[in-house]
Amino acid sequence: MAEAKPKIAIQARLWGLDRVKREYAAVFDEMIEAGYDGAEGRITLLEDEEGIGRCLGVRPSFSLIALHAGLQQFAEQEGKAGLDSMLEGMARLGSRYLLVSMGAEADRPQWLELAAELSERCASAGIQFAYHNHDGEFADGYGFFDRLAKQYNVKLAADLAWIYRAGHDPSAFVSRYADSIAYVHLKDVAGQQWKELGAGSVPLLPLLPRLDELRLPWWTVEQDDSERPAGDSAAFSRQFLREHAGLR
Repeated sequence: MAEAKPKIAIQARLWGLDRVKREYAAVFDEMIEAGYDGAEGRITLLEDEEGIGRCLGVRPSFSLIALHAGLQQFAEQEGKAGLDSMLEGMARLGSRYLLVSMGAEADRPQWLELAAELSERCASAGIQFAYHNHDGEFADGYGFFDRLAKQYNVKLAADLAWIYRAGHDPSAFVSRYADSIAYVHLKDVAGQQWKELGAGSVPLLPLLPRLDELRLPWWTVEQDDSERPAGDSAAFSRQFLREHAGLR
């Protein structure tokens, strides 16, 4: 029996945050046209949960699979108190992953403890919590991720291009934290410019088989901005995965 291949989502910010908020139905349709199974967006999309729900209801093969937030927003009591209703909204929309990020300042006990607390609360609600890295967390090499994943048992959302920009080998990172990676951002970069998959300098080809071994249900393409129209950029990266990862 053939093993299931991951579904492919794309981060919505490529279309611009304002447009995604105003025209998410049109953006989702461009994603579908480019060959994607789902989207990742900002947690603020929950502000129009009813509209998003109707939109997804007429696109049953497409999912708003993940939402992204800042770790800091849960630091105050108001943020913690609102987490349960947020998770309930995510569950109603079929969003399975809550990603958080923060940067170098996350490597302090209070933030590590908060991430662990949120992870447990998400798990109780059937949502997978994962910490999304940038490059600032690598100030002491892998120390932050060792603490977060191994001491606090928080899952990781590995962003391959930010690992590369931090001066580390993405393949080595994936191997080191294979048991802790719950989500992945496929991303490419050349210098300081984000690029479509295969158009930058991140060594993606040797990474793809390693990622496949993780048996993740979803891979997500992310590109913060592009010189191409968003739909064309998305289609370019999707074609790269068809050709080099066998993901039709």
